Amino acid sequence: MALPPTPDPSAFMREMLGQWEQMTNQLGGEMMKSGEFARVVQGASTAQMKAQAAAHQMMDKALAAANMPSRSEVEDLSARLRGVEETVGRIEALLMAQAGIKPPERPKPKRTRKPPAKD
Repeated sequence: MALPPTPDPSAFMREMLGQWEQMTNQLGGEMMKSGEFARVVQGASTAQMKAQAAAHQMMDKALAAANMPSRSEVEDLSARLRGVEETVGRIEALLMAQAGIKPPERPKPKRTRKPPAKD
């Protein structure tokens, strides 16, 4: 006597997953069409932006109380320092050109497959 074929559990799971995806897509599509959904998403975005701004303000106050610079102050200082370094570089190049001195050449890295030797 032949045994009846056993059902394929993976085929059953694939079919269930496909039905679940269809229902979820249908429900999600209907929900996104409503104006209420747009208002909720907009409200959530606004709340997130306000919370982020409040966190930045609290961090700035905490850093000021600890007598430490904020991130924006460090970025401003970095930009100013970069400008000063560029100006000094130009002045140095002009002085060397007037004195007839060639700028020193920077050593180029060796192009080998071996890593540099550790000293």
